[in-house]
Amino acid sequence: MLRTGSLAALLLSPALAAAQSATVLGNANQLLTDGATALAAGQYAEGIRMTHAGLDVPNNLPDQAAGHSNLCAGYAALKRWTEALDHCNRSIALDRNNWRTFNNRAAVFVGLQLYELAMTDVHAGLALAPNSTTLRKSREAVEQHAQAAMRDRRRRPTKA
Repeated sequence: MLRTGSLAALLLSPALAAAQSATVLGNANQLLTDGATALAAGQYAEGIRMTHAGLDVPNNLPDQAAGHSNLCAGYAALKRWTEALDHCNRSIALDRNNWRTFNNRAAVFVGLQLYELAMTDVHAGLALAPNSTTLRKSREAVEQHAQAAMRDRRRRPTKA
């Protein structure tokens, strides 16, 4: 049986964590870079702390968007869905061309059991990066979670 948070775990597994948090562009802001490195290493609290500090100083738009995307991934890894969703939305508002942010937000929507919205974001990501193996795996994971949730709903006894 699939667990609600397992898509976030899949997306942030060591093999995929680097792809998820490697969205900071350039070395303009060392705190953002160090935050991304910490997130990729699974040090979520430290990565979140450094990324917030990096966003507190002036940044260019792509770095701001990447920082918020990384915060989304970090909070998702901690299953802090509301905070994760806020940062995903901020990132997308700044840059609608980052497929990783759509992938991160899909993980958040799975955590919130909003499977249709998760699939919408996976498809938005695939429109930007049609050859992404990560997004294809995410699509499969969303489908599996949605199917498991449907099976669980059918198994529940009805109350009289």
